[in-house]
Amino acid sequence: MVRRTLCGVIDSSSKHCLIANDHIIIITLCDTTHCDCAQMDFPHIPRRHVISNVTLDDYNCFPIPFTLYYNDGEIDENLCYGIRCDIVNKSNEIIYTSHRFIPVLTNKHPKTNIHIVVGPTEDV
Repeated sequence: MVRRTLCGVIDSSSKHCLIANDHIIIITLCDTTHCDCAQMDFPHIPRRHVISNVTLDDYNCFPIPFTLYYNDGEIDENLCYGIRCDIVNKSNEIIYTSHRFIPVLTNKHPKTNIHIVVGPTEDV
């Protein structure tokens, strides 16, 4: 298997979005072909749809650069994939979210320079 990367930046929808020391940033790559994952946040995504994820906990301001690794052999060019970001506190409550999956990898969607915008959960 060949290890590949998705990279980009996470930004906030508002200058009022602040990251506390106890917040954890979770970036998730999923197969979105056969599921209604559009409104699923990290704790609720079925494991079988998750291709890869990464957690970041050493950032305190936006923008946040990220790199997510995945195995190229797990990607089928005929399927659809998406990436999202959820930022949780120490109680595992979602504070900020991208609210949706951003299409990546297949169907001419980007593999790099991915821009994820997060906002407060009450914006849903």
